[in-house]
Amino acid sequence: MITIIAIIFLIGILVFVHEFGHFIVARLNHVKVEKFSFGFGPKLISWNIRETEYRISLIPLGGYVKMLGENPEEESEEELQSEESFKQKRWWQKSLIAFGGPFANFLFAMMILSLTYIIGIKTYDLKPEVGRIDHSVLSEVSPLQENDYILEINNAEVPTWTAIIKEWVNIEQDEVEIKLCRGNDTLIVITPNFNYRYWFSNIQPKVAAVVGDVYYGLPAYQAGIKTGDRILQIGDKQIDDWYDMQNVIKNNVDNPLTFIILRDGKTIEMQITPQTNIELEDEEGIIGISQVLENEYIERFSIPTSFKYGFLTTINIIGRYYSGLAKLVKYPSEIGKSVGGPIMIASLTSQQVKEGVSAYLSFLAMVSVILMIVNLLPIPVLDGGMIIFSIIEGIKGKPLTLTTQAVLQRIGIVILLLIMFFAFYNDISRSLGRYFSLKTPNTTENTEKQQK
Repeated sequence: MITIIAIIFLIGILVFVHEFGHFIVARLNHVKVEKFSFGFGPKLISWNIRETEYRISLIPLGGYVKMLGENPEEESEEELQSEESFKQKRWWQKSLIAFGGPFANFLFAMMILSLTYIIGIKTYDLKPEVGRIDHSVLSEVSPLQENDYILEINNAEVPTWTAIIKEWVNIEQDEVEIKLCRGNDTLIVITPNFNYRYWFSNIQPKVAAVVGDVYYGLPAYQAGIKTGDRILQIGDKQIDDWYDMQNVIKNNVDNPLTFIILRDGKTIEMQITPQTNIELEDEEGIIGISQVLENEYIERFSIPTSFKYGFLTTINIIGRYYSGLAKLVKYPSEIGKSVGGPIMIASLTSQQVKEGVSAYLSFLAMVSVILMIVNLLPIPVLDGGMIIFSIIEGIKGKPLTLTTQAVLQRIGIVILLLIMFFAFYNDISRSLGRYFSLKTPNTTENTEKQQK
């Protein structure tokens, strides 16, 4: 029930914010707004302020704005000629009004992310335990060994791996004192102050080949991988830690791999085919799982710092999504693996609700950014299409004919319907694939029965 409420709130508030952006910019440009509704469907209550009817409607999934002259086919000639008609505004004003909705989603995402930094970001991290060391680089400058559990750096406690790096960055003296556990002994060792970047590349934390999160729609999800599964073997390669598994997966894009997995004391065999990680320049494979991060802590920031991080994080998310769109053009075969619809949103919302308020708010901000980006696509009937129409009007000195606009909008509707159909198809096929994978896992017992 909580998940359903969270989904309704997510969709409702984001569409409402979007439409409110259009409403504010329209009023600033002296366009008459005839109706502004929270929700769709039958009217529940309404009230009039000046020339606008404000209403609350039955279905709380967003809202809508009805501007004078917005739909020329539905308006009288007298209304279209009014100074308060959308049709009579200059091309740049129409562009601003169309951009108002996506910009509102941008501001909303920034505010929500700032709020999460204020109330506290739930952060997960690895234990400060050394897994692998590149001895060819560090043997002469560091006494650290595999399996060392680091307790303190220069008398400062380091409860997580990231805490080690944060302490190391600020060290200025030539030598560093490290307190650690080695076996049953607690030791203090002295090491020269080497470059902190070694903690990213040459000293790696201990990470077991145990699955943390399983990302919706990716190969591991469809194959039936679950949180807590331990990867024992891939093909003929025995897997001792996360790095062994990572190397096999990234070097086998589009190659079916046989995974041997330990789950609840039973050995399971499954086929998983890594797909291209389009976020990286190199064509490396991924299956869509993350490490188990055992250390959990809350990190809070001051209000000025929170707004700074909120803005920078929003910009970073926008950059990543536009970069992803560009790479989908480069890798068109990956489009089908990346597009999702309502089932994907519901699944991801459910995951974030379980993680707590901070995770849910961060997800809300991310979906707000996605809504902004999608609406700015140059497709007729979307805000991006309206902006293109307005720019063409500015260049030509007159708007496109109503007939041309109507034809282009119909084409835009067809494109959106095809995208929606494609998204629904992907959602259903992914969900069914995971359902049957989980229902009939290929355990060792099942395999022996099949062989008999």
